[in-house]
Amino acid sequence: MKDLTAFYAVVSGVCFTLLGLWWVAVQEIADLRRSELGASRMAYLVSLQFALPGTAALLSQVAPAVPMLWRSAFVIGGVAGAVGILFMAPLLRGSGRQRALSLLRWIGVPLYLLIVVVAAAPGIGAAPGGTGLTRAQLEGVLFCVLVLLGVQTAWAAAMSPEPAPTSFPG
Repeated sequence: MKDLTAFYAVVSGVCFTLLGLWWVAVQEIADLRRSELGASRMAYLVSLQFALPGTAALLSQVAPAVPMLWRSAFVIGGVAGAVGILFMAPLLRGSGRQRALSLLRWIGVPLYLLIVVVAAAPGIGAAPGGTGLTRAQLEGVLFCVLVLLGVQTAWAAAMSPEPAPTSFPG
């Protein structure tokens, strides 16, 4: 992990910067705060896509020579990300942000679980498949994909049209 300290420092900085930008977007787009449409839950779920990897990357910087610390941070972050998506997905069905929800459900959950598996298998020294990457480097690649997913999810959530109000005949 020592050779990746600068990388994870940048990842945490990028994630927290994106989180701040997302909060500005949520403040500017009123539809993202409407609780009756589930949009505020979606806004929170998107914020987790930046907060969790940012926090895990930041924690990995505390003691880079102690693999158990970064592994634990990545396992906890990965489990929290997958569980957060799975628990919130049913609450967001009527939010009108199905594209964002689909991205999280079908790409986010497996990605978070892969992060957990890679971090939780300390007995294997290198990444599988003969890539030549160490496990910490493979985690770095997965974190890059996770940041890309977070940005795409934020875009899909912010650009989804507001659901049409239900009108009753009458």
